[in-house]
Amino acid sequence: MNNEHPSRDTYHDDEISLVDLAKILIHRRWWLLGTFALVVLASAGWVLLQNTEEPSGAERFRYTTQLAVGYKTPSQLIEPLVSIADQLNGAIIPTATQQNAEFNALTASVTYSGNSNIIALTTEGSAAQRNAVADFHEALIEPIVQRHDRLQRNLGQQRSPLFQEESQALQLIPSERISLAVETLIQTTPPQGPNVKFILVLSIVLGSIVGVVVAFFAEFVSRVRESLKKESQNQAEP
Repeated sequence: MNNEHPSRDTYHDDEISLVDLAKILIHRRWWLLGTFALVVLASAGWVLLQNTEEPSGAERFRYTTQLAVGYKTPSQLIEPLVSIADQLNGAIIPTATQQNAEFNALTASVTYSGNSNIIALTTEGSAAQRNAVADFHEALIEPIVQRHDRLQRNLGQQRSPLFQEESQALQLIPSERISLAVETLIQTTPPQGPNVKFILVLSIVLGSIVGVVVAFFAEFVSRVRESLKKESQNQAEP
């Protein structure tokens, strides 16, 4: 009983050598180069688009507005600072943000010192928000200043005629805004653009791989078409 084994020539005919692969790549070099260039150019265009949309780092500022609370006597404020802070946090700030859509993205922190008559509003934001923050702080401070003016007028009208000389000597000090949205740079975020070198290397590697795949696929399609063409010709022959 003879065992038939495929000869080495048969194996050789079925195998594709590296030379054959190289010939395919050379023959289909325009597919390879075209695909490679397309991938690299697409990556470069994406990088340029990202750099255009985000040209610089984002700066953050702290905007501070200060209110000097007036006095009704040389040693007594028109209203305690803690009371003003409670009104700002509990009513004035929430009302302002609800009534004006421009203020929805803004917040304000209220701080004060018991050793002074200064109450401060601070808001963090970008440079583009400076005008909005100034309007926001002004909307918060103005009701307090107006109310204190009314309180002082009422105090002046309520003074007793029996103490007219003392009343003339005593001058009420009104509340007033002493600064509005003074900006202080607190943070500079570096540009968050793409890593150009990494994307360039990645696009070259990816372009090479995709180009080789496309070149072999084009050769495969070409050979399939040739095979189908030969079969149709053979069937057409008598």
